[in-house]
Amino acid sequence: MSPAKADPPHPPRMRRCECVLYRDLLENCERGYFGLSKEPKIKSSPILGKEGKDVWVTEDDGFLSHLRHVALRKPTTWSFKVISDAELVTAWLASISLKGGTIHDADAYKVSTRFMTVPDLVVPPDLLVIRMGVKVARNQAAHEVLSEALNTRMHEGKPTWVWDDPHHPLNAGHLFWSDGVARALRRFERLSGLKRARNTKGGVAPTPSKKPRKTLRKTLRGGG
Repeated sequence: MSPAKADPPHPPRMRRCECVLYRDLLENCERGYFGLSKEPKIKSSPILGKEGKDVWVTEDDGFLSHLRHVALRKPTTWSFKVISDAELVTAWLASISLKGGTIHDADAYKVSTRFMTVPDLVVPPDLLVIRMGVKVARNQAAHEVLSEALNTRMHEGKPTWVWDDPHHPLNAGHLFWSDGVARALRRFERLSGLKRARNTKGGVAPTPSKKPRKTLRKTLRGGG
């Protein structure tokens, strides 16, 4: 931190130096998704600038590099969260267990008190990313849970990114697919085939200590 110029009689204001700001941005990446700060860097992404829109992305794990690219260019206070379709069902199961209902789901043992309803899980973040394809155990209400999550976010006026895998796309036959889900996704912008990061070995994001003379602007411009 360094003092910023302030006209008297106002107290001095503190301004974060670029190295501290970059560190805070990386920490915010980790809050949104553990390990995100260490994803390979890319120089540009077609999803940058769409943080306020509903987007349906069909991409493999390379999508995480694009999410990192976006998160590093947002304020450190930007709230985003990556959750899985399995977490959605777990939150729904918690509400059923509270009502004393019978649970017919192989993942019932995962029910916890962390999120007691679907809105508890999906409402808070500025941007919610729902990762599809994590839940495998069948649940007849799965598609209804996804519909509720999408409609809840729409009602709150908050953007959602739905992320499915090209090898297991969200369409007819998918555990979470239904006419209701299809209707909710009609308003979503579709993206696929995003550019892959050059570093396929999953390199660690550079830290300011390794490149002390490189400004934050140059770091981000180079895909940091």
